Amino acid sequence: MSVRPRPSPTGMTRKRLSVAALLGSACVALLAGCAPPAPTTDTAVPVTTARPSGAITIWSWNIAAKALQGLVPAFEKRNPGVQATVDMTGARMSTRFMLALTAGVGAPEVSQLQMTDAPRYIATHRLADLTAVAGKYRDRFPPAQWQSCELNGHVYAIPWDTGPCAVFYKRDLFQRYGIDPAKIETWDDYIQAGKTIVEKSGGKTRMLPLSTNDLESMLEILLQQTHGQIFDEQGRIALDSPEAKQALDIVRQLRQAGICSDVAAYGQEWMAGFNDESIATYPGAVWLAGTIEDTAKDYPGKKTNWGVFRLPSIAPGGDHVANSGGSVLVIPASCTNKAAAWAFIEYALCTQEGQLAQYHSSSLYPAYLPALQSSTMDAPDPFFGGQPVGRLFATDITKIRRLNRTQDWGEATTYLQQGLSEWASRGMPEGDLLEALAQKLHERLDVPLAPAGTTPVAQAAGGTK
Repeated sequence: MSVRPRPSPTGMTRKRLSVAALLGSACVALLAGCAPPAPTTDTAVPVTTARPSGAITIWSWNIAAKALQGLVPAFEKRNPGVQATVDMTGARMSTRFMLALTAGVGAPEVSQLQMTDAPRYIATHRLADLTAVAGKYRDRFPPAQWQSCELNGHVYAIPWDTGPCAVFYKRDLFQRYGIDPAKIETWDDYIQAGKTIVEKSGGKTRMLPLSTNDLESMLEILLQQTHGQIFDEQGRIALDSPEAKQALDIVRQLRQAGICSDVAAYGQEWMAGFNDESIATYPGAVWLAGTIEDTAKDYPGKKTNWGVFRLPSIAPGGDHVANSGGSVLVIPASCTNKAAAWAFIEYALCTQEGQLAQYHSSSLYPAYLPALQSSTMDAPDPFFGGQPVGRLFATDITKIRRLNRTQDWGEATTYLQQGLSEWASRGMPEGDLLEALAQKLHERLDVPLAPAGTTPVAQAAGGTK
Protein backbone atom coordinates (compact mmCIF):
# COMPACT_ATOMS: atom_id res chain seq x y z
CA MET A 1 0.00 0.00 0.00
CA SER A 2 1.37 3.40 -0.95
CA VAL A 3 1.35 6.18 1.61
CA ARG A 4 1.71 9.76 0.45
CA PRO A 5 2.77 12.79 2.46
CA ARG A 6 -0.01 15.36 2.74
CA PRO A 7 -0.04 19.09 3.40
CA SER A 8 1.81 20.40 6.42
CA PRO A 9 -0.28 19.71 9.54
CA THR A 10 -0.08 23.37 10.44
CA GLY A 11 -2.49 24.09 7.60
CA MET A 12 -1.22 27.66 7.36
CA THR A 13 0.36 29.72 4.59
CA ARG A 14 3.48 31.81 5.19
CA LYS A 15 1.39 35.00 5.25
CA ARG A 16 -0.95 33.66 7.94
CA LEU A 17 2.04 32.44 9.91
CA SER A 18 3.48 35.95 9.97
CA VAL A 19 0.32 37.31 11.59
CA ALA A 20 0.28 34.49 14.13
CA ALA A 21 3.96 35.08 14.87
CA LEU A 22 3.38 38.75 15.60
CA LEU A 23 0.45 37.97 17.91
CA GLY A 24 2.52 35.34 19.67
CA SER A 25 5.42 37.77 20.05
CA ALA A 26 3.12 40.20 21.83
CA CYS A 27 2.16 37.46 24.28
CA VAL A 28 5.81 36.62 24.85
CA ALA A 29 6.44 40.25 25.72
CA LEU A 30 3.71 40.07 28.36
CA LEU A 31 5.36 37.00 29.84
CA ALA A 32 8.87 38.43 29.86
CA GLY A 33 8.47 40.35 33.08
CA CYS A 34 6.99 37.52 35.13
CA ALA A 35 8.68 34.35 33.86
CA PRO A 36 11.05 32.59 36.26
CA PRO A 37 14.72 32.71 35.18
CA ALA A 38 15.16 28.94 35.02
CA PRO A 39 13.15 25.72 35.17
CA THR A 40 12.23 24.44 38.61
CA THR A 41 11.61 20.91 39.80
CA ASP A 42 7.84 21.39 40.14
CA THR A 43 7.57 22.06 36.40
CA ALA A 44 9.38 18.85 35.49
CA VAL A 45 7.79 15.58 34.42
CA PRO A 46 9.15 13.04 36.92
CA VAL A 47 10.21 9.49 36.17
CA THR A 48 7.67 7.14 37.74
CA THR A 49 6.68 3.49 37.56
CA ALA A 50 3.06 4.21 38.53
CA ARG A 51 0.48 3.69 35.79
CA PRO A 52 -0.98 7.00 34.58
CA SER A 53 -4.64 7.75 35.10
CA GLY A 54 -7.19 10.52 34.69
CA ALA A 55 -8.53 12.62 31.82
CA ILE A 56 -6.33 14.65 29.48
CA THR A 57 -7.08 17.05 26.63
CA ILE A 58 -4.82 17.55 23.62
CA TRP A 59 -5.00 20.70 21.48
CA SER A 60 -4.23 20.25 17.80
CA TRP A 61 -5.55 21.25 14.39
CA ASN A 62 -6.24 20.13 10.84
CA ILE A 63 -5.10 16.66 9.73
CA ALA A 64 -2.68 16.54 12.66
CA ALA A 65 -5.62 16.50 15.07
CA LYS A 66 -7.31 13.76 13.06
CA ALA A 67 -4.12 11.70 13.22
CA LEU A 68 -4.03 12.01 17.01
CA GLN A 69 -7.71 11.16 17.27
CA GLY A 70 -6.95 7.96 15.42
CA LEU A 71 -4.36 7.03 18.06
CA VAL A 72 -6.68 7.41 21.05
CA PRO A 73 -8.20 3.88 21.04
CA ALA A 74 -4.79 2.16 20.93
CA PHE A 75 -3.37 4.56 23.51
CA GLU A 76 -6.25 4.02 25.93
CA LYS A 77 -5.95 0.26 25.49
CA ARG A 78 -2.31 0.50 26.56
CA ASN A 79 -3.22 2.95 29.36
CA PRO A 80 -6.68 1.86 30.56
CA GLY A 81 -6.73 4.41 33.35
CA VAL A 82 -6.43 7.41 31.02
CA GLN A 83 -9.19 9.09 29.01
CA ALA A 84 -7.74 11.17 26.16
CA THR A 85 -9.68 13.78 24.17
CA VAL A 86 -8.24 15.53 21.12
CA ASP A 87 -9.69 19.01 20.71
CA MET A 88 -9.44 20.28 17.13
CA THR A 89 -9.28 23.86 18.28
CA GLY A 90 -9.03 25.64 14.93
CA ALA A 91 -8.03 29.27 14.34
CA ARG A 92 -5.39 31.05 16.42
CA MET A 93 -4.76 28.03 18.58
CA SER A 94 -1.12 28.98 19.18
CA THR A 95 -2.09 32.46 20.36
CA ARG A 96 -4.81 31.11 22.66
CA PHE A 97 -2.34 28.62 24.06
CA MET A 98 0.13 31.42 24.79
CA LEU A 99 -2.60 33.40 26.56
CA ALA A 100 -3.45 30.33 28.65
CA LEU A 101 0.21 29.98 29.61
CA THR A 102 0.28 33.66 30.54
CA ALA A 103 -2.78 33.32 32.78
CA GLY A 104 -1.62 30.03 34.27
CA VAL A 105 -5.08 28.52 33.69
CA GLY A 106 -7.07 27.19 30.76
CA ALA A 107 -4.27 25.34 28.98
CA PRO A 108 -4.71 21.72 27.85
CA GLU A 109 -2.54 18.89 29.15
CA VAL A 110 -0.82 18.58 25.75
CA SER A 111 -0.57 21.04 22.85
CA GLN A 112 0.74 21.06 19.32
CA LEU A 113 3.10 23.84 18.24
CA GLN A 114 4.86 24.52 14.99
CA MET A 115 8.55 23.63 15.11
CA THR A 116 9.48 27.23 14.26
CA ASP A 117 7.42 28.49 17.22
CA ALA A 118 8.81 26.08 19.81
CA PRO A 119 11.83 28.18 20.88
CA ARG A 120 9.59 31.22 21.49
CA TYR A 121 7.29 29.24 23.78
CA ILE A 122 10.18 27.49 25.50
CA ALA A 123 11.71 30.88 26.31
CA THR A 124 8.67 31.77 28.45
CA HIS A 125 9.62 29.06 31.01
CA ARG A 126 5.95 28.08 31.09
CA LEU A 127 6.41 24.62 29.55
CA ALA A 128 7.08 21.44 31.52
CA ASP A 129 10.66 20.21 31.65
CA LEU A 130 10.70 16.80 29.91
CA THR A 131 14.39 16.08 30.40
CA ALA A 132 14.08 13.26 32.93
CA VAL A 133 11.64 11.23 30.84
CA ALA A 134 12.63 12.28 27.32
CA GLY A 135 16.42 12.51 27.44
CA LYS A 136 16.81 8.85 26.50
CA TYR A 137 15.21 9.53 23.12
CA ARG A 138 17.70 12.21 22.03
CA ASP A 139 19.51 9.97 19.54
CA ARG A 140 16.27 8.73 17.99
CA PHE A 141 15.42 12.06 16.36
CA PRO A 142 17.21 14.19 13.75
CA PRO A 143 19.62 16.45 15.66
CA ALA A 144 18.37 19.62 13.96
CA GLN A 145 14.80 18.98 15.14
CA TRP A 146 15.76 17.84 18.63
CA GLN A 147 18.01 20.83 19.30
CA SER A 148 15.11 23.18 18.53
CA CYS A 149 13.28 21.57 21.47
CA GLU A 150 16.00 22.31 24.03
CA LEU A 151 17.09 25.25 26.14
CA ASN A 152 20.21 25.20 28.31
CA GLY A 153 20.42 21.42 28.06
CA HIS A 154 16.81 20.85 29.12
CA VAL A 155 14.12 19.32 26.88
CA TYR A 156 10.75 21.10 26.62
CA ALA A 157 9.19 19.66 23.44
CA ILE A 158 9.27 16.49 21.36
CA PRO A 159 9.49 16.58 17.53
CA TRP A 160 6.39 15.20 15.84
CA ASP A 161 6.56 15.39 12.06
CA THR A 162 9.32 16.87 9.95
CA GLY A 163 9.70 18.46 6.50
CA PRO A 164 12.77 17.25 4.57
CA CYS A 165 12.95 18.92 1.16
CA ALA A 166 13.36 17.68 -2.42
CA VAL A 167 12.22 18.75 -5.90
CA PHE A 168 8.86 17.64 -7.32
CA TYR A 169 9.03 17.57 -11.12
CA LYS A 170 6.88 16.77 -14.15
CA ARG A 171 8.29 13.70 -15.87
CA ASP A 172 6.62 14.37 -19.19
CA LEU A 173 8.12 17.86 -19.47
CA PHE A 174 11.59 16.65 -18.54
CA GLN A 175 11.37 13.90 -21.15
CA ARG A 176 10.09 16.28 -23.84
CA TYR A 177 12.98 18.71 -23.33
CA GLY A 178 15.70 16.11 -22.75
CA ILE A 179 16.36 16.79 -19.07
CA ASP A 180 17.69 13.91 -16.94
CA PRO A 181 16.91 14.61 -13.25
CA ALA A 182 19.68 12.20 -12.22
CA LYS A 183 22.21 14.63 -13.72
CA ILE A 184 21.02 17.60 -11.65
CA GLU A 185 23.66 17.51 -8.92
CA THR A 186 24.04 21.19 -8.03
CA TRP A 187 22.02 24.39 -8.16
CA ASP A 188 24.15 25.38 -11.16
CA ASP A 189 22.92 22.20 -12.90
CA TYR A 190 19.35 23.02 -11.89
CA ILE A 191 19.60 26.55 -13.30
CA GLN A 192 21.08 25.26 -16.56
CA ALA A 193 18.28 22.69 -16.88
CA GLY A 194 15.79 25.50 -16.31
CA LYS A 195 17.36 27.59 -19.05
CA THR A 196 17.08 24.64 -21.44
CA ILE A 197 13.41 24.16 -20.62
CA VAL A 198 12.63 27.87 -21.04
CA GLU A 199 14.48 27.97 -24.38
CA LYS A 200 13.03 24.77 -25.83
CA SER A 201 9.50 25.63 -24.69
CA GLY A 202 9.71 29.08 -26.23
CA GLY A 203 9.21 30.60 -22.79
CA LYS A 204 5.99 28.69 -22.21
CA THR A 205 7.43 26.71 -19.29
CA ARG A 206 9.41 28.07 -16.34
CA MET A 207 11.53 25.90 -14.08
CA LEU A 208 10.06 26.92 -10.73
CA PRO A 209 7.72 29.39 -9.02
CA LEU A 210 9.66 31.97 -7.02
CA SER A 211 7.92 35.28 -6.49
CA THR A 212 9.42 38.30 -4.77
CA ASN A 213 7.20 37.54 -1.76
CA ASP A 214 8.56 34.00 -1.31
CA LEU A 215 12.30 34.62 -1.25
CA GLU A 216 12.72 34.19 2.50
CA SER A 217 11.55 30.57 2.50
CA MET A 218 13.97 29.74 -0.32
CA LEU A 219 16.76 31.53 1.52
CA GLU A 220 16.08 29.38 4.61
CA ILE A 221 16.53 26.22 2.53
CA LEU A 222 19.78 27.52 1.07
CA LEU A 223 21.12 28.70 4.43
CA GLN A 224 20.90 25.14 5.69
CA GLN A 225 23.01 24.02 2.74
CA THR A 226 25.64 26.77 2.98
CA HIS A 227 25.76 26.36 6.78
CA GLY A 228 24.68 29.95 7.30
CA GLN A 229 22.46 31.35 10.05
CA ILE A 230 20.20 34.26 10.90
CA PHE A 231 21.10 33.91 14.61
CA ASP A 232 24.31 32.37 15.92
CA GLU A 233 24.60 29.94 18.85
CA GLN A 234 24.55 32.86 21.31
CA GLY A 235 21.39 34.30 19.77
CA ARG A 236 23.21 37.20 18.09
CA ILE A 237 22.37 38.45 14.60
CA ALA A 238 24.62 36.48 12.24
CA LEU A 239 23.03 37.27 8.89
CA ASP A 240 25.99 39.23 7.55
CA SER A 241 28.28 36.26 6.86
CA PRO A 242 29.98 34.61 3.86
CA GLU A 243 27.63 31.63 4.19
CA ALA A 244 24.51 33.80 4.10
CA LYS A 245 25.91 35.81 1.17
CA GLN A 246 26.46 32.55 -0.73
CA ALA A 247 22.83 31.55 -0.12
CA LEU A 248 21.61 34.99 -1.23
CA ASP A 249 23.73 34.79 -4.37
CA ILE A 250 21.97 31.56 -5.39
CA VAL A 251 18.60 33.27 -4.90
CA ARG A 252 19.88 36.05 -7.18
CA GLN A 253 21.06 33.54 -9.79
CA LEU A 254 17.70 31.75 -9.80
CA ARG A 255 15.85 35.00 -10.41
CA GLN A 256 18.31 36.49 -12.90
CA ALA A 257 18.42 33.30 -14.99
CA GLY A 258 14.88 33.98 -16.21
CA ILE A 259 13.68 30.54 -15.15
CA CYS A 260 11.27 31.61 -12.38
CA SER A 261 7.53 32.09 -12.58
CA ASP A 262 6.58 35.12 -10.51
CA VAL A 263 3.49 33.61 -8.93
CA ALA A 264 2.76 33.68 -5.20
CA ALA A 265 3.14 30.41 -3.33
CA TYR A 266 -0.17 28.65 -2.60
CA GLY A 267 -2.14 31.14 -4.67
CA GLN A 268 -4.59 30.09 -7.38
CA GLU A 269 -2.09 30.50 -10.22
CA TRP A 270 0.61 28.63 -8.29
CA MET A 271 -1.63 25.62 -7.71
CA ALA A 272 -3.16 25.74 -11.19
CA GLY A 273 0.38 25.16 -12.41
CA PHE A 274 0.16 21.59 -11.10
CA ASN A 275 -1.94 20.67 -14.14
CA ASP A 276 -0.57 22.84 -16.93
CA GLU A 277 2.83 23.35 -18.54
CA SER A 278 3.65 26.72 -17.01
CA ILE A 279 5.90 25.31 -14.25
CA ALA A 280 8.21 22.29 -14.49
CA THR A 281 9.31 21.81 -10.86
CA TYR A 282 8.29 22.71 -7.32
CA PRO A 283 11.12 22.57 -4.76
CA GLY A 284 9.56 21.92 -1.36
CA ALA A 285 9.06 19.80 1.72
CA VAL A 286 7.72 16.26 1.85
CA TRP A 287 4.24 17.46 2.80
CA LEU A 288 3.93 19.31 -0.53
CA ALA A 289 3.33 15.91 -2.17
CA GLY A 290 -0.10 15.71 -0.59
CA THR A 291 -0.89 19.28 -1.62
CA ILE A 292 -0.07 18.46 -5.23
CA GLU A 293 -2.14 15.28 -5.34
CA ASP A 294 -5.10 16.64 -3.39
CA THR A 295 -5.22 19.95 -5.27
CA ALA A 296 -4.43 18.94 -8.84
CA LYS A 297 -7.83 17.31 -9.33
CA ASP A 298 -9.54 20.64 -8.57
CA TYR A 299 -8.00 22.38 -11.59
CA PRO A 300 -8.50 21.78 -15.32
CA GLY A 301 -5.80 20.17 -17.41
CA LYS A 302 -4.45 16.79 -18.32
CA LYS A 303 -3.05 14.38 -15.77
CA THR A 304 0.61 15.10 -15.02
CA ASN A 305 3.21 12.38 -14.47
CA TRP A 306 5.04 13.44 -11.34
CA GLY A 307 8.42 12.42 -9.98
CA VAL A 308 10.79 13.55 -7.21
CA PHE A 309 14.53 14.12 -7.19
CA ARG A 310 16.82 15.16 -4.40
CA LEU A 311 17.46 18.79 -3.56
CA PRO A 312 20.41 20.18 -5.57
CA SER A 313 23.56 20.84 -3.54
CA ILE A 314 25.61 24.03 -3.42
CA ALA A 315 28.63 22.26 -4.95
CA PRO A 316 29.46 18.69 -6.01
CA GLY A 317 29.57 16.49 -2.92
CA GLY A 318 27.60 19.00 -0.85
CA ASP A 319 24.43 18.57 1.18
CA HIS A 320 21.29 17.53 -0.70
CA VAL A 321 19.10 18.14 2.35
CA ALA A 322 17.20 20.90 4.12
CA ASN A 323 14.04 21.08 6.20
CA SER A 324 10.91 23.20 5.97
CA GLY A 325 8.10 22.88 8.48
CA GLY A 326 7.22 20.36 11.15
CA SER A 327 5.51 20.33 14.53
CA VAL A 328 6.12 19.41 18.17
CA LEU A 329 4.04 18.43 21.19
CA VAL A 330 4.49 20.11 24.57
CA ILE A 331 3.09 19.98 28.11
CA PRO A 332 2.31 23.23 29.98
CA ALA A 333 4.15 23.65 33.27
CA SER A 334 0.76 24.22 34.91
CA CYS A 335 -0.47 20.75 33.89
CA THR A 336 -1.62 18.78 36.95
CA ASN A 337 -1.53 15.39 35.23
CA LYS A 338 1.92 15.37 33.70
CA ALA A 339 2.29 11.59 33.91
CA ALA A 340 -0.72 10.93 31.68
CA ALA A 341 0.22 13.80 29.35
CA TRP A 342 3.72 12.38 28.92
CA ALA A 343 2.36 8.87 28.36
CA PHE A 344 0.34 10.19 25.42
CA ILE A 345 3.27 12.09 23.89
CA GLU A 346 5.58 9.13 24.36
CA TYR A 347 3.18 6.77 22.58
CA ALA A 348 2.38 9.21 19.75
CA LEU A 349 5.90 10.42 19.04
CA CYS A 350 8.42 8.00 20.54
CA THR A 351 7.17 4.64 19.26
CA GLN A 352 7.22 3.11 15.81
CA GLU A 353 3.62 2.05 16.31
CA GLY A 354 2.39 5.57 17.02
CA GLN A 355 4.42 7.31 14.33
CA LEU A 356 3.68 4.81 11.56
CA ALA A 357 -0.04 4.79 12.41
CA GLN A 358 -0.10 8.54 11.77
CA TYR A 359 1.93 8.16 8.58
CA HIS A 360 -0.54 5.56 7.29
CA SER A 361 -3.66 7.48 8.32
CA SER A 362 -2.63 11.08 7.59
CA SER A 363 0.80 10.87 5.93
CA LEU A 364 2.52 12.87 8.67
CA TYR A 365 6.19 12.30 7.90
CA PRO A 366 7.83 10.88 11.05
CA ALA A 367 10.55 12.66 12.96
CA TYR A 368 11.20 9.47 14.97
CA LEU A 369 14.18 7.83 13.25
CA PRO A 370 13.23 4.18 14.00
CA ALA A 371 9.99 4.76 12.10
CA LEU A 372 11.97 5.94 9.08
CA GLN A 373 13.85 2.63 9.12
CA SER A 374 10.60 0.76 8.56
CA SER A 375 9.93 -0.99 5.24
CA THR A 376 6.90 1.31 4.97
CA MET A 377 9.28 3.94 3.59
CA ASP A 378 10.18 1.63 0.71
CA ALA A 379 6.60 1.36 -0.56
CA PRO A 380 6.25 2.42 -4.22
CA ASP A 381 3.97 5.40 -4.76
CA PRO A 382 1.85 5.18 -7.94
CA PHE A 383 1.26 8.94 -7.99
CA PHE A 384 5.02 9.44 -8.35
CA GLY A 385 5.59 6.77 -10.96
CA GLY A 386 6.22 4.01 -8.45
CA GLN A 387 9.05 5.85 -6.70
CA PRO A 388 9.60 4.99 -3.02
CA VAL A 389 9.31 8.67 -2.08
CA GLY A 390 9.26 7.91 1.64
CA ARG A 391 12.77 6.50 1.41
CA LEU A 392 14.01 9.38 -0.75
CA PHE A 393 12.99 11.93 1.86
CA ALA A 394 14.52 9.84 4.67
CA THR A 395 17.92 9.78 2.99
CA ASP A 396 20.52 11.76 4.97
CA ILE A 397 17.85 13.26 7.20
CA THR A 398 20.28 13.39 10.14
CA LYS A 399 22.59 15.60 8.07
CA ILE A 400 20.09 18.45 7.96
CA ARG A 401 21.63 21.55 9.49
CA ARG A 402 19.87 23.31 12.32
CA LEU A 403 18.79 26.92 11.94
CA ASN A 404 19.20 28.60 15.33
CA ARG A 405 15.64 29.72 15.97
CA THR A 406 15.30 32.05 18.92
CA GLN A 407 12.20 33.61 20.46
CA ASP A 408 12.66 36.44 17.92
CA TRP A 409 12.52 34.11 14.89
CA GLY A 410 9.02 34.98 13.69
CA GLU A 411 9.60 38.73 13.80
CA ALA A 412 13.06 38.41 12.28
CA THR A 413 11.86 36.42 9.27
CA THR A 414 9.06 38.92 8.69
CA TYR A 415 11.59 41.76 8.45
CA LEU A 416 13.84 39.56 6.33
CA GLN A 417 11.07 38.82 3.83
CA GLN A 418 10.23 42.51 3.58
CA GLY A 419 13.87 43.34 2.88
CA LEU A 420 14.27 40.60 0.30
CA SER A 421 11.09 41.67 -1.49
CA GLU A 422 12.26 45.29 -1.70
CA TRP A 423 15.69 44.10 -2.89
CA ALA A 424 14.11 42.00 -5.66
CA SER A 425 11.88 44.86 -6.76
CA ARG A 426 15.02 47.01 -7.20
CA GLY A 427 16.60 44.44 -9.50
CA MET A 428 18.63 42.57 -6.84
CA PRO A 429 21.59 44.96 -6.85
CA GLU A 430 24.99 43.90 -5.60
CA GLY A 431 25.93 45.47 -2.30
CA ASP A 432 25.42 45.29 1.42
CA LEU A 433 21.83 43.99 1.65
CA LEU A 434 22.63 41.46 4.38
CA GLU A 435 24.67 43.99 6.33
CA ALA A 436 21.74 46.42 6.19
CA LEU A 437 19.26 43.72 7.17
CA ALA A 438 21.46 42.61 10.06
CA GLN A 439 21.60 46.19 11.31
CA LYS A 440 17.82 46.51 11.00
CA LEU A 441 17.24 43.33 13.00
CA HIS A 442 19.72 44.57 15.60
CA GLU A 443 17.78 47.80 16.02
CA ARG A 444 14.24 46.40 15.81
CA LEU A 445 14.79 43.33 17.98
CA ASP A 446 17.35 44.86 20.37
CA VAL A 447 19.61 41.84 19.79
CA PRO A 448 23.40 42.21 19.48
CA LEU A 449 25.26 41.63 16.24
CA ALA A 450 27.66 38.70 15.96
CA PRO A 451 31.29 39.93 15.76
CA ALA A 452 32.45 40.64 12.22
CA GLY A 453 34.37 37.83 10.60
CA THR A 454 32.88 35.05 12.73
CA THR A 455 31.37 32.02 11.06
CA PRO A 456 27.98 30.89 12.40
CA VAL A 457 28.06 27.42 13.90
CA ALA A 458 25.69 25.06 12.11
CA GLN A 459 24.58 22.00 14.03
CA ALA A 460 24.32 18.64 12.36
CA ALA A 461 25.10 15.04 13.10
CA GLY A 462 27.21 12.62 11.14
CA GLY A 463 25.87 9.55 9.51
CA THR A 464 22.89 8.90 7.32
CA LYS A 465 19.24 8.02 7.56
